[in-house]
Amino acid sequence: MKLNYTFSVNPPHPPKEVRLAGVVQHTYNEFMLDLPDHWKSYPAPDSNTLNLHSEKEGAAIILSVQFFEIPAEKAAEFADVNVNSRIAAHEQQSPGRVEVLRRSVKPHSGGVGLEMSYAAEVSDENVFLYVGYVTRRKVLNLLMVCNPGREEAARLFNNAMSGFRPKLP
Repeated sequence: MKLNYTFSVNPPHPPKEVRLAGVVQHTYNEFMLDLPDHWKSYPAPDSNTLNLHSEKEGAAIILSVQFFEIPAEKAAEFADVNVNSRIAAHEQQSPGRVEVLRRSVKPHSGGVGLEMSYAAEVSDENVFLYVGYVTRRKVLNLLMVCNPGREEAARLFNNAMSGFRPKLP
């Protein structure tokens, strides 16, 4: 299935980091994310992506935003394609070994679009935890890749999400 959308011409501002007593606040025009200072940012291939890694936690976070004009009647289809393609990428890397633990596309509680999420695992390798938002003007994605261990991955993800403030729509 091919979807056609218009890419926005409004370039984002690169993320900024502010260090405060053991916490780093990553500020971007589309989100804010507060993480303990052992999370380090690394260069990304484009200004729409923020890559973070914690050696201490054995985990990575990839935050990205893509600007599109998404008609409301196409948002659910777009969200399904987005989630399915992300899971398919994990399956390409580990054929036949990806277990999808949970997958969801639902209206955002604030009524500003759709919220997408999934949890997947490659046994003895990685746990993937994802949340994203489709609004009329963008897609915002947060993927956490963790070492094996569902409970520990859930703890890390919940801690990271407590400091995540997406700007919607």
